[in-house]
Amino acid sequence: MLLVLLVMVLAAVAALLTGGRLTDLADNTLSGLHWLVAAATGQVLGSLTGGIGYPVGLIGSAICIGVFLRLNLWRPGVALLALGFGCNALVVSLNGAMPVSLATLARAGIEGFVEDPRHELADASTRLPWLGDVVPVALPGLGQAVSPGDVLIAAGAGLLLYAGMGGTGRVPTPPVPTWEELKAEAAPDHPTQ
Repeated sequence: MLLVLLVMVLAAVAALLTGGRLTDLADNTLSGLHWLVAAATGQVLGSLTGGIGYPVGLIGSAICIGVFLRLNLWRPGVALLALGFGCNALVVSLNGAMPVSLATLARAGIEGFVEDPRHELADASTRLPWLGDVVPVALPGLGQAVSPGDVLIAAGAGLLLYAGMGGTGRVPTPPVPTWEELKAEAAPDHPTQ
């Protein structure tokens, strides 16, 4: 998801500009990272096996992501991640795949629709079409259609990264000198006669 990557890069830059550090990420470990590994494994295996393996891998992956999110719900941004994944899971479970709007693809600068097991063209029978890929991301040569859930996931991931890096939300300023430091600066280097 290009949108998530873009938001995370912007969040990292914002954190660095407001006093955050990449090294702070090591101090903010997330709980249950093995659940994310299991979710990714389920996605890959489901895609490789096809047929019944795809929905089984997708369901298994969703369960693993749900457990990971529950373990980290108290962290900044994770509630947005959970809401975004929930929205995407709902629309996919109701339709069998993520519905994609042709009009949104056109607004994002993408010509045509290439069907795959994870996406289907939205039509009159689509349930909750407004939760499908209806948000255009019009980047030159990198346009895409994303869902409202994807937007929430991007926002949550960005907030999680920003907070994990220790961003403060304000531009760092040099410390204010004390009265003694100001007097010492004003005092001449040599005694007067």
